[in-house]
Amino acid sequence: MSASEEVALLDRPPYATSQPDGMPAPLDVAEPVRRGVRVRVAVDREGLSFQGRARGLGDLAVQGVQIRVGTDLPTKLITVDRRVTLLPTDAADPTASALVVSDSLLSNALVPLFEAVWERAVPIGSVTHDRITDEDRELLTMLASGLKDEAMARRLDIHVHTVRRRITRLMHALNAETRFQAGVQAALRGWLTV
Repeated sequence: MSASEEVALLDRPPYATSQPDGMPAPLDVAEPVRRGVRVRVAVDREGLSFQGRARGLGDLAVQGVQIRVGTDLPTKLITVDRRVTLLPTDAADPTASALVVSDSLLSNALVPLFEAVWERAVPIGSVTHDRITDEDRELLTMLASGLKDEAMARRLDIHVHTVRRRITRLMHALNAETRFQAGVQAALRGWLTV
């Protein structure tokens, strides 16, 4: 809450939670955005497996939080104004204790760590109110599930070339360069079937 310029977070499981389904309690990172603070969050892809997590991140993106998704994030951390970093000391229990780093030597290592993860992560956009057909929703859900084009074509009872054309069109509509990016964007927009 003391940030005046920027808050940067690396977010990965395990999460401290009191909810039985393991869903992490939401941080109010949108509050600093309302004060004009830049907030960037790199989220580990594994964290998107919690029900409702992608939608919650989409809500934050709408509020102005910049969010990217990466794989195998090395740690959790929070950096405030590039001068103070909070780093958990126990990866298995992030609520046990944390190291508050304000020493420039350590901060000079942790801020570049965040930046390196941020550059490799896939940006996600804000949720829009675009319309999508049920057929496209079903196709995107199968795509996000990792099905191959041929299997999707069989399930949809259409030609594999039609599947590929529709995926290309959807990737363009989602401003995604890869199928992974399309899956993330579709999840954040609430376009996937449950």
